[in-house]
Amino acid sequence: MKTWKLLVLATVLAASPACKKKKTEGTPVVEPGSASGMTPTPGSASGADPNMGSGSDSAGSGSAVDPNAGSGSAAAATPDANADYITVLAEHAEKKPDDPVTVRFEKFTVKKADFDPKKIEGGTATIEVDLASLKTGSDKRDAHLSTADYIDVSKYTTMTIDVGNVKKKDDTHFTADAKVKLRGAEKTYPVTFEVVEAKDDWIRIKGEHKFPRMDFKVGKAKPGKDEAVATEVTAKVQLTLKKT
Repeated sequence: MKTWKLLVLATVLAASPACKKKKTEGTPVVEPGSASGMTPTPGSASGADPNMGSGSDSAGSGSAVDPNAGSGSAAAATPDANADYITVLAEHAEKKPDDPVTVRFEKFTVKKADFDPKKIEGGTATIEVDLASLKTGSDKRDAHLSTADYIDVSKYTTMTIDVGNVKKKDDTHFTADAKVKLRGAEKTYPVTFEVVEAKDDWIRIKGEHKFPRMDFKVGKAKPGKDEAVATEVTAKVQLTLKKT
């Protein structure tokens, strides 16, 4: 009988580890990539790739706008198609990627205008340009063009354009003589302009004309080592002439 009890006790002890092992094997094992996974899946809510944009800085969101994209402030800076301008376009003798360079005169005044908007032929106008107001988008270049090598704004402060002898070509295009006074020189050019808008007491015109810069002794005569600017430049204007 004693021997039988010992055998039963030995059997129970032997069975106990087996039961514990079976219970352990039944415990759920968390697989990688599950909701509480050891290795988060890239792109999931809790495991986003650290190199990817989050909601606060991803492209296209309010706080991560491309600085080169057209934002509201950039749109506000868009040039007004109706704005007046007087510019000179110049190219390098050996063309460069940013050619032509635009020289913009920011200050100018229509000193007088005498014409009938309904009959423009025979009209006259005088425009005065502040030479020191030139801008090219480069402070260094602005300073260079302002020196005696080019315009010499310390000595020559204004340019005057007198328009006369206006004749009609067709309903919107006219010819005229433009007498330009610049740097102590005076030249008269036959020009053509277009009337882009006309009201009861004013007209808006635009036109362009190519001329040699040496007409006004701007720069050196021949491009070369000391002169990078091509010999001819182009003036482009848009002006609103109000009857005075």
